[in-house]
Amino acid sequence: MKNVYMRNVFKSARLLLKDKFIGSMLGTFVGDALGMPVEGYSMEAIKDQFGEIREMLETRAGKGTYTDDTEMMIGTAESLIECRGFNGEHMAKCFLENYHENRGYGGGTKKALSLIRDGELWHKAGEKVVSGGSYGNGSAMRMAPIGILYFKDEENLRKVAHQASLITHAHTLGKDAAAIQAFAVAKAIQGNPNSALKKEAFIDALINFAETSELKTRLESIKLIMNHNVSREKIVSILGHSSVSFESVPASIYSFLKYPDSFEEAVVYAISLGGDTDTIGAMTGAISGAFLGIEEIPERWLNQLENTGKAKAYVNNLAEKLWEIGNY
Repeated sequence: MKNVYMRNVFKSARLLLKDKFIGSMLGTFVGDALGMPVEGYSMEAIKDQFGEIREMLETRAGKGTYTDDTEMMIGTAESLIECRGFNGEHMAKCFLENYHENRGYGGGTKKALSLIRDGELWHKAGEKVVSGGSYGNGSAMRMAPIGILYFKDEENLRKVAHQASLITHAHTLGKDAAAIQAFAVAKAIQGNPNSALKKEAFIDALINFAETSELKTRLESIKLIMNHNVSREKIVSILGHSSVSFESVPASIYSFLKYPDSFEEAVVYAISLGGDTDTIGAMTGAISGAFLGIEEIPERWLNQLENTGKAKAYVNNLAEKLWEIGNY
């Protein structure tokens, strides 16, 4: 077992927790930026053209560019900090103020935010996107701030995750997947990176936390296969890799559990599955960063994040503020 924190052995538990908060937020950013250039590619196309995605790729917007995943995570954190907890109207306002269409927002989120801009109530817009609400992964992808702030309070975490999801993704599956992603981050925050992750206990906690049969079934599948050598093709056939929440959230959790001791390997694996690579990368990065902390995120990736480091510094600062208001 690699003792990933041995170089920080003299750090207090409080400071290590701060590293984990920052790791989850910047882990989201890194996974998003690394996966963005190949979003929508098949597993085979990624393998044929790139082998593995281990470096930030050049795009029209430059290397290290983030998408709506990180932009909405930022809005979630900003609102939690300013309101010192959840306020749906304020969070929706943050999403609107931060919105840039070129970040790749999904159609459902665009419609929900448009409705809110036109005067719809924050907790009603998501219900009007499609009949029954959307169950895409657009709310799960932004859950890192909720997972880290409420990591000691399971029921409040669930409540806040559901309410935050409701703004854009009101379907039961969308809300459940968002809560499971937040809870996975919370469980990772609680873990000790100097000890081997207790994978079975981790996945059992998520299975017990899940409320829908669709999510429970996929999480139970992870438990059955996580200690076996299963091909990527089989993983995609079992879990999926699309933008629907009950595929991409389990795919992200599996990627973390496959490589719990390495942020790089977990995120590279997640992106290699193809499909919704930026979001699966972002969610895997959120969980892995929460477990391992900021120091295990490769420096070369952090140094290539967009905006000459300003965006990285801003996300880092948001994570520190969440740590401070949590009285940790």
